[in-house]
Amino acid sequence: MRTPRGKGRTLCEVITGRSVAGWVCACVLGGALSGCGGSGSRGITPPEPTSSVTDGFTVNPEGSSYHPMHRAAFGPIYASGCPTNGSCGCGRSADLAEEFNCQLDQLASHDIPITAYLFDGSSWSRAGSDARNACTGPDCCMWGLGDQPVERLARLGVRGVLHFWGGCHDDEQYRRASTRLGGNLLGFYLDDGSSDAELMGVAEFMEGASPGDWENFAKGFQNRAPSNTTEGLARWANVAYVGDLPVGFAGLKEAVRRVLALAPTVAAPMAELTGYDNEGDSIPDEEVYYRRLHFGALQPVMAHTPFANSDPWRREYGPGLVKAYRFWAWFHKQLVPYFYSLAYRMHEDPSQPVLRAGPMPDSLLIGDTIYAPIVTSPTERMDIELPPGEWIDYWHESRVVSGTLPGFPVPLGQEPIFIRRGAIIPLKVERDYTGLGSVKSADALTVLVYPTDNSSFRYRPDAQSPWVTLTAAKSYERLTLIAEPALPREPVIFRIAGWSAVPESVGLFGGSVAVNQGGEMERAETEADANGTTEQSAWYYDAEEQRLIIKVVP
Repeated sequence: MRTPRGKGRTLCEVITGRSVAGWVCACVLGGALSGCGGSGSRGITPPEPTSSVTDGFTVNPEGSSYHPMHRAAFGPIYASGCPTNGSCGCGRSADLAEEFNCQLDQLASHDIPITAYLFDGSSWSRAGSDARNACTGPDCCMWGLGDQPVERLARLGVRGVLHFWGGCHDDEQYRRASTRLGGNLLGFYLDDGSSDAELMGVAEFMEGASPGDWENFAKGFQNRAPSNTTEGLARWANVAYVGDLPVGFAGLKEAVRRVLALAPTVAAPMAELTGYDNEGDSIPDEEVYYRRLHFGALQPVMAHTPFANSDPWRREYGPGLVKAYRFWAWFHKQLVPYFYSLAYRMHEDPSQPVLRAGPMPDSLLIGDTIYAPIVTSPTERMDIELPPGEWIDYWHESRVVSGTLPGFPVPLGQEPIFIRRGAIIPLKVERDYTGLGSVKSADALTVLVYPTDNSSFRYRPDAQSPWVTLTAAKSYERLTLIAEPALPREPVIFRIAGWSAVPESVGLFGGSVAVNQGGEMERAETEADANGTTEQSAWYYDAEEQRLIIKVVP
């Protein structure tokens, strides 16, 4: 039996032909309001995000770097350009709003994290961008995907980034999008034809609209004038895309080159991990996809913004690929405290980049302690040249290496990563996929320690907190872990690698942890118990892995 038109439905549902939320209903009944994406001026407020990554940095208008990098910008970031740039490829999606929802459903079902979603230009600036890069028309610079995507961003705590290619240039045009998305907007991505003046203008606009809680994405290697200068990128951007590149190994190799070329200029030069083949509309084959995941995860920004919708769950790929994607996405996300500290250091001292080239072609040195040779050709083995010093194989912690490693095995999904002996690496671990903790670690800062005589790392918790210097000092069977000026306010889990025997004692003395120097910290029965303790500090020793785990509860 058909329901009579309008019966049992609200006036808003009758008008729109669909179910709408209360704040959207106010937009419908109030007319085309600017706060709802229209041209009026009542200012209906969109829903605020419930659990997104926020920030509160202070800008430096006179400095060589305008602001420190926002923590949500490190990603992982996902995106789509359908249907304007590439066909929709997720489920039976016909437009970008449906593609967005399908992709987020798939990401959730595979437990793949993201912190931001990049909406392609058609979501916002779809009207006539002419040869002068100007946009005209009633739908110019107007959010075009409706209410539901904004509500979902808010509900999931994912920030939105709007891709610029439709000729949107002034504050009023930016304001239409900012007002419409509210706190769910992270910022704008400026593509070809963006000048230093434009990058400055949108940075100053976002600081006015969302003080200390935004990030814009610039583009290096632009294809048309005007473009950004090196000085403009260094001052007004932290993230810079290195351009559209082919999806195969040749494109991967060029992406590494471009990322390293921009590394002295911005904290986070970014290559899309799957490539972006806007001429061939192709996707990477499975072997190169595995290698690209490794490269994507070891960049400061892990970004999947496919032209041809190279989602890892596509039928063309085996089930192992989506598992590898999940591993590398969580691996990257847990590294954000390390990346953030390096990026903040570069904000204060531009002479210390986050990334540098390693001693062999196509290799990344992240900070001073993580080394990643990227596999840029079809192979099962490769000759690896290490930087000076002793290095620990990430996949086999007991293996300490140096110099040259001929014929080193590089199986798919276990691409080479080396940790400098003496490294101290802060992490945020929320899952067990990487073997560095579990969901029980989520309330704490995890700190990897690969002890040698004496080493330290400067950790920056956030923009409002001071630097914390983490130090590990080892003398024979004694180890002292120090945090100055004090331990972070949150619990801290120290994971100490290469510890050969059960300690006789573990103690907490003010801001220092002491091993085999007295103390009565309780020993946990399992690693899960140590990670999960919330009432008191505890430690656990894993004899098989030769790993000592100490959780300090403030």
